[in-house]
Amino acid sequence: MTTTLSKLVSTYIQTHRLIQPHDRVLVGVSGGPDSTALLHLLHRLAPGWPISLGVAHFDHKLRGADSQDDAAWVAKLAEALKLPFFHGEGDVRRHAQQEKISVQMAARQLRLKFFHTIRQRHHYHKLALGHTADDQLELFFLRLLRGSGPEGLKGMWPQSPTGIIRPLLGTPKTRILAWLASCQLPFREDASNLSRHYRRNQLRLDLLPQLLSYNPRLPAAVEHLQALLQEQEEYLSQEAAINLDRLKTAAAACPSLPVDGLLALPPAIQRRVLRLALAQAGVDLNRLTFDHVEAARKLAQRPQPAGEISLPGGWRLVRQYSELQFTKESPVPTPWSEFILPEQGGGMLNALGRTFTWTSELPAENYDFSSAHPSIALMDQQRLDFPLRLRTFRPGDRFQPLGMTGVKKLQDFFVDAKVPRQERPFIPLLLSREQIIWVVGYRLAETVKITAETHQIFKVEARAIREHTP
Repeated sequence: MTTTLSKLVSTYIQTHRLIQPHDRVLVGVSGGPDSTALLHLLHRLAPGWPISLGVAHFDHKLRGADSQDDAAWVAKLAEALKLPFFHGEGDVRRHAQQEKISVQMAARQLRLKFFHTIRQRHHYHKLALGHTADDQLELFFLRLLRGSGPEGLKGMWPQSPTGIIRPLLGTPKTRILAWLASCQLPFREDASNLSRHYRRNQLRLDLLPQLLSYNPRLPAAVEHLQALLQEQEEYLSQEAAINLDRLKTAAAACPSLPVDGLLALPPAIQRRVLRLALAQAGVDLNRLTFDHVEAARKLAQRPQPAGEISLPGGWRLVRQYSELQFTKESPVPTPWSEFILPEQGGGMLNALGRTFTWTSELPAENYDFSSAHPSIALMDQQRLDFPLRLRTFRPGDRFQPLGMTGVKKLQDFFVDAKVPRQERPFIPLLLSREQIIWVVGYRLAETVKITAETHQIFKVEARAIREHTP
């Protein structure tokens, strides 16, 4: 049994080229059977390759004294094997609340962040994790039940671009447990793995045994399907990357995609382009379902030129006419915040992300209008009632745009002017009494325009504060 499993894992590593001679490999060890077996196997294989190992353990602080005992046990194991040991810990429950994710997802995020930090800081080439064939099977059905598409159902790769390797991914857990028993190697038991409070445990303890009773060869069938999906995904991902580079029109960190260009692609490539764009923007693909991607495609296909959908992690996909924009949700300023232009004669005020300066009693005769700019408003002072006020959009706002005979809803004005939806709550409005006289940066009101009867001009200039990022 000892020789057979060692050969099996060694062959798997070589077949998938997981480790190269002289690699430095950091092994993530929880103390459970899978990661413990992985550490022992790599330790026995290390001299012949040759490679050097390190051990990392992350305390999730979810099980009180048991968590501390796990950390101490792994530390002693690393010491017995004469390997470097790295210990980390984090408040998983707090992270879950802050990010509005499950405790298990929060634990995974903090754990991987710690492992990668240690790997980079101490110059390890690879991060070895103890995922087994059983984990792959569980993940397949978890994602299937969640509504994932082919990209999610393909499962974990033996090796990822981030340096993660999974040498046990082709090994069933029963074989690992038998190997540990035959070698008389102890490991830690996590009682929470038996709790049906977690969905993954429900699937492992209840659903999978029933499915296996229908087809005992279910793991092999799923493995075959995932191998096909991974081959297809490798090709389609390359095509998606090429098309995304061609289509995106903004910074790679937050791409903007042209709707027509996206819709010209085959549906399979559309989905992967969207997933890749979302990943580049910062969306966690582990939380993205097939339904999310389909909602994004429908947003692009709809005849209406504007709309948006919510995505995991506080992200939004916004349709702005001919573009799709990936943006992080940000707090909207309180629409009832108001500021007063305190002086009629002149002054300066920082408000609503802009610096406002104003000057009154400018003679209309021979005034040089060549400096006209969207950030400057020139008004007939006799038509104003002071003090003037500044605020942002309120539902039901109306005003009479310059050049129009009637009053228009401000919402309709924004649509006609193609003002991006996410910018509308941030646009300052200048009011005289209760009337909007200037939509800052866009249009003056007809009621305060300069005419042949104007004697004095009131000038207001609005300049964006450099630090303001709506």
